[in-house]
This record gives sequence, structure tokens and C-alpha cells, in this order.
Amino acid sequence: MFRRSILLTFLLMMFGSGVGVAVAALVPQSADFPASIFRAPWREAPHIDALPEVAVEVPSGSPSAPPAPEEPDEAGSLAAVQRRLAELKYYVGPVDGSAGGGTRSAVLAFQKVNRLGADGVLGPATLAALDDPVSPRLRGGPARRVEIDLDRQVLYYVEGGRLARILPISSGNGSEYEQEDGDIARSLTPVGTFTILRKISGVREADLGTLYDPMYFYQGWAIHGSNSVPAYPASHGCVRVSRTDALWLFGRLPVGTSVTIYGGQHTFVPGSSAPGTTTPTGDGPTELPPGDEPDSPEPEEGTEDSIPQPSIEIDESSGSDQDDEPVEADEERDVEPIEIDLGRA
Repeated sequence: MFRRSILLTFLLMMFGSGVGVAVAALVPQSADFPASIFRAPWREAPHIDALPEVAVEVPSGSPSAPPAPEEPDEAGSLAAVQRRLAELKYYVGPVDGSAGGGTRSAVLAFQKVNRLGADGVLGPATLAALDDPVSPRLRGGPARRVEIDLDRQVLYYVEGGRLARILPISSGNGSEYEQEDGDIARSLTPVGTFTILRKISGVREADLGTLYDPMYFYQGWAIHGSNSVPAYPASHGCVRVSRTDALWLFGRLPVGTSVTIYGGQHTFVPGSSAPGTTTPTGDGPTELPPGDEPDSPEPEEGTEDSIPQPSIEIDESSGSDQDDEPVEADEERDVEPIEIDLGRA
């Protein structure tokens, strides 16, 4: 009876009163149903033992960020270039990674010897050539000498029979100009073998411009410092170098030093009939008027400049400074900065 009551109650809850009554009429009151009929329609979840504890190591401290990319060391790169140029005899300044006129002058000379675009800029072609440079080929001569290659527009200084320095120069450009006496001359550079005849320390104001520390090798033609030393021939015939390079050469070229000049286009052979080369204007006299020549330091006893040199007569009616056009003061090329441009050669 108890089981029948429970069954009816369950049917009423599940299907409503109508179904419950119908079923109750069919089920005998003494029916004994198995207990499984009244079991709930869900199961209890099986018992699961607790998972074993696993030790996990956590690194101490916060995770470190990836290292930032190193900035390119421009000064270090330039110092490496300076060191290489010094090894190749183009550069004599400090290896400090600082751009300046000395570095630019060395780069310019290197580019000229290696037949690169001569602009003084460290471009990809110039940097590549530093690894496999052209070896200069000299003509030969005394252990101490100067060779000037007008094709490449460079000066080679040889000391003790070894190449000691390569400098960029600018020689005569072949243009015509009017002399003081009205005659027309051409801007030509003499070729051949000469010797240093005389030197003037400091500034020399000539008819055609200003010369710094000139070292005369033929009449009024000289190797001298200038504020303007482009990569191409630009002078009236003299051999221009930077003012810094002129100072460097001045103490190393005593009177009597051999100077050999070769190549080039705008040239003449001394004694020829090339116009403007026999009676050019300029400072021809060996003895300059009092006060006209800047004070020069007396050579120390025992130095090469103190050694008596053979007297050389120069025709006082001729001789010239085939030199620079006047240039604005204080435009010294030797203090210009160097530009690092990899887009360029």
C-alpha cells in the first residue's frame, strides 16, 4: 500500500492528475514494485581522489626585455677609416674619429689615386676600395724627392727612399689670363725635373693672388698652400695644396729637393714657346724688396735647411707666380667638416 501511494504521487508530479488517476486504477493495491522504479533519474558523480601536487619552479625576478640594437658608432667607423688611410700614407692627423680638413684631404687623395669620383665623401665605393686599394707607381729618383702626377692630381712625397705621404693638388687649368703688362698668358704648369729654389714662410701676396708658404721650383712657379684646392686643375699654373698640407711640406722640403712633374694636359716644357711661359708677371726677383718678405725662422744648426746650397741664378726679368685667384680670407679648406654619406661614392 505504501509503495502504491508513492507511485501515484510520483505520477501526479510527473504527468498531472489525469494520468495519475488512470494509472492508479490499473495498478493493484497490493502490487509490490521493485525499488529500482523509484530511483532518481540521475547518478551521483563517482568519487575522484585528489590529484597529486606538482611543484612548479617560477623564475625569480621580472622577465628581462630583449637587448636594444646597438647604435652605429660613427666616430669609431671614421677612426677606422683614418687608421687605414694612415697605413696607406694618405693621412697623418690624429686617429680620433673627428671629421676635419685633414681627413677630407686624405680621402680626396685616395679617391684620385684609385680613380674614384673625387669628392672627399666616404661613400660605398670609397669604403670598398680601402680593402683593396691601388698601389701608386712612382717614377723614381733621389731618396728624398717630390713627384707630382698631373693626371691624377696628386703629390707623392718620398723620404728615405720610401713613400711617406700622398697629397691632393690642383694645377694649371689652361685658361687664358691678362698679365700686368697687358700680354695674354695661359695657365700652364711646367713638366720635367726641377729642384726647390727658394721658400717663403707665411703669406706671399703676388700679382695673381695669395700664396701660403710657397716653395718655388721654377721661376715663379711654386708648390704652395691655398684656401681653394678643388679636385680638378684650377690654378694659374702653380701646384696648390691645402694650407695645412703646405705647412707639413714646408719643413720637409729643403732647398735643393728634387721635384719631378709629369702627365697632365695644361702643361709646358720650360724653354718652349708656349705663350705666357717665358715672360710672365709675378715675383721674379730673387731678392725681394725690404719688408716684402715675411719673417722666416732661422734654420737650426745642423738641419738640412742650414746646409749650404749651390747658388742658382734666376733671370730677374722673368718669373711669375702662376698662382691662385684671390680668395676670401679665413675660408680655410683644412677646417671644413667631412660628410658621411653612404649613398654616395
